[in-house]
Amino acid sequence: MDLRPVTDPLRSLLYVAGGWACLGLAVLGAVLPVLPTTPFVLLASWCFYRGSPRIHAWLHRSQWFGPTLDDWHHYHGIRRSLKHRAILMVLAVVITTLFFNALPWYLQYLTIALVSYGLYTIWTVPTLPDDAPRAPRTIPE
Repeated sequence: MDLRPVTDPLRSLLYVAGGWACLGLAVLGAVLPVLPTTPFVLLASWCFYRGSPRIHAWLHRSQWFGPTLDDWHHYHGIRRSLKHRAILMVLAVVITTLFFNALPWYLQYLTIALVSYGLYTIWTVPTLPDDAPRAPRTIPE
């Protein structure tokens, strides 16, 4: 599989559009309990790498996404505090939603099943200790 940036303008445009779509889903995933954030950020990074090195560098220099991407690139994991915060936020939103919403029983069970799968995914990602040294910047400032 060729992992270099593409040179065809149409393919480049498609990769950039896919990257922006993934980044949009990652932002939604920060507030919606059913969507994960980190996998979409990683996929956006890959799409931007293939389609636009300039946007790829911007994403890696980003204050919000850069440190997570650097940790993943260098250590292949996420920090313990980030993992625990994500799990707590998902649980808080889902419990609040199920408590204050009159969903039919089957949608409640479907929500619990989907959220359980998402939490399992978060839990099984390798965990970095919070005091691990910061990963070196993968994209220079």
